[in-house]
Amino acid sequence: MGSLLAVVIPLALGAAVSPTLFALEVLVLTGKHHPVARGWAVAGGAGAVLLAFGLLGVTVLRTIETGHHHRSLTGAVIDLGAAAALVLLAARSLQKARTAAEAHHEHTKGRLDDAPTLTFVGVGALGMLVNFSTLVLFLPAVREIEHSSVDVAEKVVVWLIITVIALLPVLLPVTLVALLGTRADPLLARLNAFVGRHARTIAIAIELVFAVVLAWKGIGDLH
Repeated sequence: MGSLLAVVIPLALGAAVSPTLFALEVLVLTGKHHPVARGWAVAGGAGAVLLAFGLLGVTVLRTIETGHHHRSLTGAVIDLGAAAALVLLAARSLQKARTAAEAHHEHTKGRLDDAPTLTFVGVGALGMLVNFSTLVLFLPAVREIEHSSVDVAEKVVVWLIITVIALLPVLLPVTLVALLGTRADPLLARLNAFVGRHARTIAIAIELVFAVVLAWKGIGDLH
């Protein structure tokens, strides 16, 4: 299991770099009404989408590979496709127009003060759906787990580990507020300010680094 973790944890850490999802969670936690409950609702919605996306990915991969028996080719296509998608996302981030995740954050800001807590499950779900870099990096990690030689129980453990890591942008803020209350406000404010100033730079750097890594791996799978 250790060798599998060594492969998938870097991908999960890359997937966890989501400035807009972090900013969305902090925005919810600074609200006046039930901030912790709403924060957990956002995390739950984001987690449900990530889980569904992973399960869908496994189902599609099994269907493709059962029909064609070219696992290395399928892996190469996934890695190279993910690399290409990350390059496109980086190019999109270089433009001044808002990304889909940023647009969702702005749309949410100031509109949900009086909304029911359950509404924030949908807010978190949509936030994850438009968080393309996380989804793009999560799929290769899921494939690595699916084709690992470890037993089913260990695969489940690894899957849980990478899911928690990928959800850190929403889990970490709400956990801090749940444990520390208002004492967490200064730390979250500083983190949010830093992330806000450097969000696009951070996103572009992560996207390009993992684009190179996945392209290299995909080319290797073709040989």
